[in-house]
Amino acid sequence: MKKLLFPLLFIFLYSCSNITVTSDYDKEVDFTEYKTFSFLKWRDDNNKLINDFDKARLMKAVKAEMTDRNYTFQQSGGELAVSIYVILEDKTSYNSYTDYYGGFGYYFVPPWGWGGPARTIVTEYNYTQGTLIFNVFDAKQKKLIWQGTAIGEIDNNPANKEKNIPKVVKQTFNKYPISINK
Repeated sequence: MKKLLFPLLFIFLYSCSNITVTSDYDKEVDFTEYKTFSFLKWRDDNNKLINDFDKARLMKAVKAEMTDRNYTFQQSGGELAVSIYVILEDKTSYNSYTDYYGGFGYYFVPPWGWGGPARTIVTEYNYTQGTLIFNVFDAKQKKLIWQGTAIGEIDNNPANKEKNIPKVVKQTFNKYPISINK
């Protein structure tokens, strides 16, 4: 059992570490004064980037994080207004590996000594980087009071999205000024 537990723990930690989370907030705001929240309408450009399933997953995860902090969801007119913004960018990464012994193995070549010519192999990796931006506004003042951002590689497997979206939202909201009320 211990042999299986370590690789699973390593895979879980590795998958969470691929996300970069940042946040900022207005230090003069008392976040405990607010009691209700609503979602702002999705921007049209976001409607073209993600499907309805992922929108629903994001909203469900944000709703869970906010209600865990003692806020009550209202369909409209909440004291806090939450917006979710998505940015997707196609990226390319390059990796290289140099074989210092050359393609002929490790051998003696007089008068040069050991080894043959070195070769370098370059591989190209294409991926989509996603950025999630969560904005929380004071609805009455129309003022941004908290922003959380998560950046990471998108996994397009639908089964993984269902698990990963709530994890990413949770990681981001861990930086919210009010912690979860247990």
